Amino acid sequence: MSKGCNFSVRTNPRHSGKKSTEEQNLILIKRFMKKWKTSGILKEIKEKSYPITKGMKERKKRYLGKRRNNRKVNR
Repeated sequence: MSKGCNFSVRTNPRHSGKKSTEEQNLILIKRFMKKWKTSGILKEIKEKSYPITKGMKERKKRYLGKRRNNRKVNR
């Protein structure tokens, strides 16, 4: 039984004969890193590493609200 995964990357079969294995590996690494960054797994791991108090949650919420508001004004 294989374990499930959050995402996977595969090579394009059309480019398998044209490109060397090193080039294909670099492409796979780029694709994986792009998916890893957008998935937010690292963010979840960091958040779970220490307990967050009620005050910390409120401060973060206020900070994000101000940030959102300033981004709308600057555009």
